[in-house]
Amino acid sequence: MIKILILGGGFGGIRTALDLEKKLRQLKNRKFEITLIDRNGYHLFTPDIYEVASAYGIKKDPFAVQLKRTICMPYADIFAGKHINFIQAEITEVNLAGQAVKTGGGHMVEYDYLVFALGSETADYNIPGVKEYAHQFKTLEDALFINQKLDELSEEFKNGSRTEPSSFLICGGGFTGVELAAELGCCSKVIREKCRLRGRCSTITLFEAGPKILAIVPEKERRLFKERLTNLGIIIMENSPIEEVGPDFIKLKSGHKIPGDLIIWTTGIKPNHLLADIKDLPLTSSGKIIVENTLQVRGYKNIFVAGDSAEFIDPETQKNVPGLAYVAVDQGKVAAKNIFSLIAKSDIKLKDYKPFYGVWIIPIGGKYALAHLWGGWLVKGFFGWIIRQLVDIRYLLSIFSVNKTLDIYWGEVTLFSKND
Repeated sequence: MIKILILGGGFGGIRTALDLEKKLRQLKNRKFEITLIDRNGYHLFTPDIYEVASAYGIKKDPFAVQLKRTICMPYADIFAGKHINFIQAEITEVNLAGQAVKTGGGHMVEYDYLVFALGSETADYNIPGVKEYAHQFKTLEDALFINQKLDELSEEFKNGSRTEPSSFLICGGGFTGVELAAELGCCSKVIREKCRLRGRCSTITLFEAGPKILAIVPEKERRLFKERLTNLGIIIMENSPIEEVGPDFIKLKSGHKIPGDLIIWTTGIKPNHLLADIKDLPLTSSGKIIVENTLQVRGYKNIFVAGDSAEFIDPETQKNVPGLAYVAVDQGKVAAKNIFSLIAKSDIKLKDYKPFYGVWIIPIGGKYALAHLWGGWLVKGFFGWIIRQLVDIRYLLSIFSVNKTLDIYWGEVTLFSKND
């Protein structure tokens, strides 16, 4: 029995599991066991997490079931009919020498092949007050908290206990910060109309420590982003590194202090903390795993990495490959192909991972997105949003049946388009 163990059920882990299971079924004379371990019982569709945070005016239940089912995809559904085992557990120890992983319940899971697909965590850069007062924006719980805060603030307007605009301070001018700021801008207009307010109901400020928001975006496209954000009422503050975060304010290194009702931290990621505790795992100074071109961990033929845990330098740019969902998917495909080749005793050379991340589609509030496609082709506005929807549908079809995909997608569209 050949045992393959995958740690983490993000985009890279899911793709590795599904592709490998499909390939291994071809080997009639080999018995195999694929196991995926994740702390949650669902795969989180992070590209739509900003939609959950800003979904205002939806009839709520105590467990937010309606919101959860739009971006939480149970592993039981994804792996239905597949020869893939799922264990919901915290990973407490990885023994590379003994080829075993220990879970929080003390259970030991052995492996012949291991895949690290643990994803990343939010980085606070040791800025005072971030851990205590800034609200992170990475998990389902983070998004639901912001959603609840929107409801609370609107109720204050309705009952007259608040007359001044609420203030949202979004720290981080990357894709995540821009998406969230834009959608909150659209949501703010809806709240103003429903609460029958004459003036603004909120101010939304986007802070970027560097000289420009969206640093990897060409200048022409950055201008389009800034124009759209400004039209939505977003205040953009570039060259504004944060020195301290308090319970209801942030302090910039310039000494300027800005008050806020909700401080949201969308800047920076770091590798999963578990990696640093694994003996003999080769790590870079930033804490990521050192990998070969085949995505094998340096020094280990039977261990692979997919997603944010890998330190993979693009030979063309000499920069680390960015942590994008489709990058993790591509790496998961390569990891699965190479593990299959090793198991099948194939004489072919293992496949090298060739990074590609030149395409991106960023929603900027409502049914409006900016799509940077192959060859630099740019599509903006409603048609950019349509392309984004097609990309989402394509991903859902890669893990679900057509009927299940349409059911999930229709639920998302009918729920999230109310504020558009």
